[in-house]
Amino acid sequence: MLKRLLQKFIRIIQKILITVSLTVVYFLGMGITLIFIALFNRKIITKPSKDDHTFWVGAEGYQPDIEDSFRQS
Repeated sequence: MLKRLLQKFIRIIQKILITVSLTVVYFLGMGITLIFIALFNRKIITKPSKDDHTFWVGAEGYQPDIEDSFRQS
């Protein structure tokens, strides 16, 4: 009986500790990432677009060939 009670108590403590520790790790990780983005460059992933209405970036050095398109599955 004491063993079951102790197991239930330990499981409750584990759930609480895991929830708290993962929350702290999440906010620390996001906070550090936010600081790096703010300090260095806000547009890390996207390149500046020539057109303000779209994020589309054309391929460079690519010439479409209609014959290659037919061979694709």
